Amino acid sequence: MAKSRAKGYFGLGQIISLILCFFLGWPLGVIERLLRGKILGAILALIFPIFWLIDFITLILFRDLTILA
Repeated sequence: MAKSRAKGYFGLGQIISLILCFFLGWPLGVIERLLRGKILGAILALIFPIFWLIDFITLILFRDLTILA
């Protein structure tokens, strides 16, 4: 049976991802979207830094980055 990928930034889990998102959300959001292959999401996150707030909310609600990631 294949092991599923942990959710959040770089598969670190919810608590660590929330802490990272609070302090470094904008650059980490761009990098995470690039790693997931979501080029459009990375470009939008780079142009609009407010995506870190959206990431923070989705980490709380869904335990993963769900908007354009």
